[in-house]
Amino acid sequence: MDLQQLQLIYPQATVNSVPINGPHMVCIALAAGKYLCIDTTELGRRELSLLELLTQSKTPQTADDMWSNYLTGDSAVAPHTTAKQLQLLHFQVRFTDDSQHHVQWLDALADLFNGVIHRAFTTENDGYLLLSEPISPLTQPDLTGLLDLLDNDFYTNTHLLIGSWHTDATTLPATYTFEQKLFLQDHKQAVSTVSGCLLPYLAQAHRSELDVLTNDLLMDPDNQQLITALYQTQGNVRQAAAHLFLHRNTLLYRIDKFERCSGFNLKEMADLVYCYLLTLGQTTN
Repeated sequence: MDLQQLQLIYPQATVNSVPINGPHMVCIALAAGKYLCIDTTELGRRELSLLELLTQSKTPQTADDMWSNYLTGDSAVAPHTTAKQLQLLHFQVRFTDDSQHHVQWLDALADLFNGVIHRAFTTENDGYLLLSEPISPLTQPDLTGLLDLLDNDFYTNTHLLIGSWHTDATTLPATYTFEQKLFLQDHKQAVSTVSGCLLPYLAQAHRSELDVLTNDLLMDPDNQQLITALYQTQGNVRQAAAHLFLHRNTLLYRIDKFERCSGFNLKEMADLVYCYLLTLGQTTN
């Protein structure tokens, strides 16, 4: 049975350069290193029976499949690893070149990091690296420049989410699911972190509760800019003033005025984070 016949039977199928791992995905190897990937979620009994025949029942699971199946919940058994620390690096890539060299691009991305245990696409454009040497916060700013070089070489547009560190593989499936939710948010930066995505995610998830707590002061654009600038500079008044193109004394006056009107002291980190979260609840509406 040729490709054209398969696509008539399975119109939802896609032809990819790499097999797509997932709990409901079946990939058939084609010529020239291509794979026909079929989502079986909505297939009828006849289509499933034919698919099973075409793939000669279920092929034995390979080492390349095991991590993806474990992370996505298709397997309850964690692959063996001796790594003492584990970290997921999620990626989303868009290819602008028709050739779409998935395998070569993934190899090039993996070469940027040490201790890559596994690499995989989970969809045509999304996937992850599993690292045994977690990325240091000191190296995170360098990743943006490295991604620019990678994108220039492959004519791609890449976004990364640096996941959290773990010492136990049993926590990875739940972590993978949650970090994927964080990664679904709008990609405003090429490289994101869990800590950077968490407050916007919480603001969106609990918007109705935050609406109860907020007040007119936090809906004022000037106050929103003030709170955001202070939060992004860890409460450093001098840096926040420079960011807002204000004199330091002018910024201090605005901070004191906000405290008099609201009762929140933006020079205290607890009050600043609280107000920033309420502000996000407004800006995500």
